[in-house]
Amino acid sequence: MKSKAAKKNYFHLIRFSVIMVTIFVITLFFPKNEIIDKEIKVGDIWTSQDLIAQFSFPVLKYQDEYEKEVTEALKYALPIFELDENISINVEKNIKIFVDDFRKDVKLFLENKINTDSISLIYSLELDSIKLKEQFLNLNQNFYSELEIILKTFVGGIYSKGYLNLNKENIDRDSIYVRVKNRESKFSKDNFYDASDINILIEEMVNNLKFNQEIFSSLLKTFLKKFIQPNLIYNENDTILSREEAKNKVSKNVGIVLENERIVAKHQKITEDIKRKIDSYRKKIFERGEKFDTVLQFIGKFLHISVILLILGIYIYLFRKKVYNDISKILIISIVIILISFLAYISSRIEIDLPVEYLIFIPAASMLVTIIFDSRLGFYTTVIISLIIGGIRGNDYTIATANLIAGALAVYSVRDIKNRSQIFRSLLFILLGYLTTILAFGLERYSTFKEIGNESIFALANSIISPVLTYGLLIFFERIFNVTTDLTLVELADFNHPLLQELRLKAPGTFHHSVNMSILSESAAKAIEANTILTKVGALYHDVGKIVEPNYFIENLREEKSEHEDLDPEHSAQIILNHVEEGIELARKYKLPEEVIDFIPMHHGTTQVQYFLSIAKKTKKQIDEDKFKYPGPKPKSKETAIVMLADAVESMSRNLEIVNESILEELIDDVIRKRSFEGQLDDSNLTLRDLKKIKESFINTLLGFYHQRIEYPES
Repeated sequence: MKSKAAKKNYFHLIRFSVIMVTIFVITLFFPKNEIIDKEIKVGDIWTSQDLIAQFSFPVLKYQDEYEKEVTEALKYALPIFELDENISINVEKNIKIFVDDFRKDVKLFLENKINTDSISLIYSLELDSIKLKEQFLNLNQNFYSELEIILKTFVGGIYSKGYLNLNKENIDRDSIYVRVKNRESKFSKDNFYDASDINILIEEMVNNLKFNQEIFSSLLKTFLKKFIQPNLIYNENDTILSREEAKNKVSKNVGIVLENERIVAKHQKITEDIKRKIDSYRKKIFERGEKFDTVLQFIGKFLHISVILLILGIYIYLFRKKVYNDISKILIISIVIILISFLAYISSRIEIDLPVEYLIFIPAASMLVTIIFDSRLGFYTTVIISLIIGGIRGNDYTIATANLIAGALAVYSVRDIKNRSQIFRSLLFILLGYLTTILAFGLERYSTFKEIGNESIFALANSIISPVLTYGLLIFFERIFNVTTDLTLVELADFNHPLLQELRLKAPGTFHHSVNMSILSESAAKAIEANTILTKVGALYHDVGKIVEPNYFIENLREEKSEHEDLDPEHSAQIILNHVEEGIELARKYKLPEEVIDFIPMHHGTTQVQYFLSIAKKTKKQIDEDKFKYPGPKPKSKETAIVMLADAVESMSRNLEIVNESILEELIDDVIRKRSFEGQLDDSNLTLRDLKKIKESFINTLLGFYHQRIEYPES
C-alpha cells in the first residue's frame, strides 16, 4: 500500500515537473527588453486614448538604420601612417659605411688577409674564390663611388615616395592618412611602395646595370634587404581611436519628445514617425526600471503563461482523465506547444521585411492533437497556442486571430480522418482560414495589395507545409511515445492485416464471428458516442488466441465430433481459458497497441467457462471453480464492455431457431442482467441509459443479420 502511494506521488511529481518546465521554456521565448504592450504596425489605427509622454525622451533610430550610418561614417575613418624621417637619414649613413667596409674587405681578400667577419659579405656575391679574385682585380676606385651613388639614388627614390610597413592588399581602405609632424594629409595608398613593390624595383634596377652586373646585383640585394626599412609606420591605436570617434559622432536619435507632449492621438493612423516614437517610449520606460523590473517582468510572464495553460489543464482534468493520467500524453501536448512557441520566437527575431509570422505552423499542431487525441482537445489546444503565440509576438492580435481560425478549420478537416492521405485535404481549409483573416485585417488597416499578396504567399506556404509536417510528426509521436491514433486503428481494421489473414486461414469460424461482432459493436459504440473505431478493431482481434488450437472451439468445427469428447472438463476448460494468454502473446508479437490488446482479456472479464463447469459439477467430484474462471481483468472502458456484451449476444443469437425483435430483446436483457449481476460492468462507466441504447442497437443490427428471405419456387 505504501509503495502504491509512493508511486502515485512520483507520478504527480513527474507531471508537475513537465508542466513547470513547459511554462518556464515558453516564458523564455517572450519578448525581452521592452514593455509588453499591444503590437502596432504602420497603417494601424490607434484605438486607445491619447498617448502622452510622462517624461522627455529621445526618438531612437532603428538598429539597422543606425548600423548603416555607422558603416558609412567608418568609410571616412582612414588608416593612419606616421612618417619616420630618421629611417631615411640612418639608411643614407649606412650606405657610406657599407661601401667603405666593402672596399676594405676587397683589399684584405686580394692580400689573402680576409677575416671571418667579412666572409658573409664577400661570399654573398655567390662566386667562387677564383672568379671573385678576377672580378676584384678589375675594380677601380670609380666602382666604389658609383656603387655609393647608385645606392643613394635608389634609396632616395624609395623614401621620397614613401615605403609602407603594411602590404597594400592588407589595408581595408583605398586611401590613407599620412601624418607628418602632427599634420595629417589624405593620399591614395597606391601612391606609396610596399614590400612587394620594393622587390620589383630591385630586380628592375639590377637588370638595367651595364657593368659588373654580378657584383652590383649581389651587393644591392644584400644592402637593401639588410638595411632598408619602411618609413611610413601604421599607427594602430590612433586608427582605432579615429574609428571610435567617427562611430560616436553618429547620433542614435532622430529627435526628442518633450514631457507632456502628445505622441499619438486616439483614432490617429500610425505612421512611420509615430511608430518610431512609440517604440522609443516603450524602450525608455523599460530602461528606467530595468534592474528591478527584469525579475518582476519574468514573474509576470510566467504567471501569464500559467494562467493560459491552466485553462487547458482544467479541461483535461475534468473531461479527459485518460490524458491527465498519462504522462506520455501530457508530454506530447507539452512538446507540441513548445515547438510552436519556438517557431513564434524565431519569427519575432528574424529581421526581414516579410510576413514570416505566417510561417508559425499552428495548423500542424491543431491537426496533430486532433488526430492523436480528439477534435475537442484539438480545438482547446489551438485556442491556447494562439493566445501564447500572440503574446510571444508582442500581443499581436492579428496573427493570433489568423492562426486561431486556420487552426480551428484544420481541426475540423481531420476530425473524422479515415486514412493518412486525408491529412493533405486540410490544405484548402487552412488556406481559406488564413486568406479570410488576411483580407479582413488588410482592408481594415488600409494595407496595400502588395502587403496582402505577400502575406497570402506565406499563408499558402504554411498551408502546404503544415500537412507535411503533421504527417511526419505523427509517425514520430506514434513510434516514440507508442501512441495509438485513429489512423493506426483504421489500418488495423484492414482485413489484409497479417494477423487477421492468419485468423481467417486457421480459424475461419472465429474470423466470421469476429467480423459480425465488429459490426455489432461498432453500431453500439456509435449509439452511446464511444470510440467506434477502437471498439470495431477490438472486436476484430478479441479472439485471435483461437488461432493456436482452433478445432477446440465450436465455431471452427467441420465435423460433428468435438475434440473435447476425449478430454475431462477441467482439461477442456483450461484449453478454452488459454486462448486469452495465447491471444495476448500473438497480439504483442504482431505489435498491436495496448488499447487493442486490452480487449482480449477484458471481453471475458472474470467470467467462468460455464459449459465445462456444469459438466464437471455433474461428475459429483470435488472441483475448484477458480480453474474454470477467466483471469480478467473486468472491462475498464465502455468500449471493452460493449465487446463483452456483443460476444455473448452474437454467439447466443446464432443458436436461435426463430429471430424476431421480442426474442432478441429477451436474449439481450438476459445477457446484460447476468453480466451486471456478476459485476463485470462495474468498472466500465456504462450507465443505464447507455445499456438501453446498446440493447436497441444490438436488436437493429441482429435483425439486419437474420432478416427474412423470400422463398423462391423450385424450377
